[in-house]
Amino acid sequence: PRRKACGGGLTLRVKDVLDFDFSSVVEREQCGLRLFSPSGLEINCRRPDVTGYTVRREEFDHLLLKKAVEAGATVVQGVRVTDVEERTDKVKVVTDDGTYSSRLLVGADGVNSRVGRITGLLPGWKDDQIGLCIEASVPMDPDDIMRIAGDPEGSGRILIEIYFGALTHGYAWAFAKGSEFSLGIGTLVQYASDLKTAWIKFVNDFEQRYGVKCNLSAQTAARVPLKGPIKNTGSKKIMLVGDAAGFVSPATGEGIYYAIRSGQIAAEVANEIVTGVKGVTTKTYHKRWKKEYGKDLDVANFLAGMMFHSIENMEVVCQMAYEDDVMRNYTMNLVMALRPYKKSRNQMMKRMVRKHLTKTIKMLI
Repeated sequence: PRRKACGGGLTLRVKDVLDFDFSSVVEREQCGLRLFSPSGLEINCRRPDVTGYTVRREEFDHLLLKKAVEAGATVVQGVRVTDVEERTDKVKVVTDDGTYSSRLLVGADGVNSRVGRITGLLPGWKDDQIGLCIEASVPMDPDDIMRIAGDPEGSGRILIEIYFGALTHGYAWAFAKGSEFSLGIGTLVQYASDLKTAWIKFVNDFEQRYGVKCNLSAQTAARVPLKGPIKNTGSKKIMLVGDAAGFVSPATGEGIYYAIRSGQIAAEVANEIVTGVKGVTTKTYHKRWKKEYGKDLDVANFLAGMMFHSIENMEVVCQMAYEDDVMRNYTMNLVMALRPYKKSRNQMMKRMVRKHLTKTIKMLI
């Protein structure tokens, strides 16, 4: 187990694609969210059923690792990759503790993917493609957690909190866990000059709003790809998955679902290649993920460009959700990935044009 800068929010579709029970590492069940506009409007979006989960990444990731071992994987830890050599008949991974050879290699090594950089698949992230986040796991009494984030209807579930307007092209969050809050803030690197100042202000505002004191000793930072997939997610014998391939929603920053699903697709393709299924190559991997969720990520990029274009746009989106029950429902679907992004976009745009035309025109010009 190890710490990772992540809110730890799981959408329902994570449960849909995993074939085992992960309830043992679920910290809280969600039943909605609370949005805060740049001007301070509070928008509560709640449903009677479960809308998602929160987990501690050190526990959730460790469970995934144990499941891999149960399935027959050999785990080698504490080894640094120094080189990758792709040959005609095999691919070699050189480490500081020996060399490994195989027919295929999956690079699941994150936003700073060494596999991607060494092979040239990941040329590097530009400032308008990569986000920078600060996150802290803040210990808190469970009674305070439920006082702050607990479902007003008394279900025992929680509302996650999203704060818009702290800085351009980004947001802050507060995700309740069992005995801690994940507090975080993130934006594109090109807008990150005031990130630390915005982070301190956000934490101070959170403390004052809820009458708590936040221990930030477990604070860390991380980069997150926020412009969609890279151009080439594989070569003849290599496939990149998860953050290494840029599989993160530009609209919400969600990456766990795409990491899991891209890993599954890569595994399916690898199995078909080594068992000799005719016509299957690593290009099949690219085609399959693109068909399954490529358009979804394109739409998410469009939505991010519209919502995060300016502080004013964030305010307008929040105002529409505040005033309009239908828009509030659509906004919840978008943020919590309860519907495909394409459907959410279509529903929101139609409603905006029909009921909020003046505000919509203001956002688009």
